[in-house]
Amino acid sequence: MAPIARIFVPLSTAALLSACAAGIGEAERAAPPANAFAAELHKGYVELARAEEDENDFADARVFAGRAIAAAAGKPSPPESLGARKLPAAALPALAGARDRLTRVLEAGAAHGPATARQAARAQLGFDCWLQEQEENFQQADIEACRTGFETAMADIERRMTAAAPAIVPSSVMPVAPAAFAAAPPDTSSLETRFVVYFDFDRSAISAATAGELSRAAAAARRTGAVLVRVVGHADRAGSEEHNRALSRDRARAVASALRAVGLPDVGVAVLARGEDEPVVRTADGVRDARNRRVEIELTH
Repeated sequence: MAPIARIFVPLSTAALLSACAAGIGEAERAAPPANAFAAELHKGYVELARAEEDENDFADARVFAGRAIAAAAGKPSPPESLGARKLPAAALPALAGARDRLTRVLEAGAAHGPATARQAARAQLGFDCWLQEQEENFQQADIEACRTGFETAMADIERRMTAAAPAIVPSSVMPVAPAAFAAAPPDTSSLETRFVVYFDFDRSAISAATAGELSRAAAAARRTGAVLVRVVGHADRAGSEEHNRALSRDRARAVASALRAVGLPDVGVAVLARGEDEPVVRTADGVRDARNRRVEIELTH
């Protein structure tokens, strides 16, 4: 059996490598589509496939190659589902929020806009890359690079879509006098008013990973004309009630300070501490849960 095992393992690896190379080769040979969104996805997924192949991650290389082929055929895949990967629990809230954010702009037409199509593709590439690296969860620099790519593209898309929104008027609507338009209050019904920042265990320090969420909250307060920002701190159930109350207060204060630093407009800020009283996930006393270690930011108009 030993000689057979020694032969079988290299042959299996060689077969896997050969199949992976064939998939990437097919993706590279595929003609880029005319559609800007699909073309950018095709190019980016080929690059991701090659990068994973260079790291001997042939399984993910095949996944990205398959997505490149689909994009070249004019049938781009949606952003990858969180359920498709085994992700660390602490990363799930940020990834779920990011996917919802990406899905919203795609559903709003970002992939078809001449000013947003390529950035929409880059946002999806950044998200899928972030998801894949987060599953591996050992190359922190790569995780941050993918997440930064996602955040940068998303910020540009949201800025462009927000700026373009007032110009989109149905043809059946009669023109409105400029003075009347200027006097009308902004329509905030479809804009985000709630944001969540997560924390490491027993910590109140703002991490680099939360910078994007804080910037989005401050930008939303400016866009929506918020008059009050409620910053509500929470903790999980590890530790005493007194400790968790103080910890949640420190977290809320840290977020309020960070919001000011990233450009929160001059509006009222209410800082509240709930301790372990209002968990997202109900656990037994003493249990750590990353989803409960959070600060919720709520915009009021």
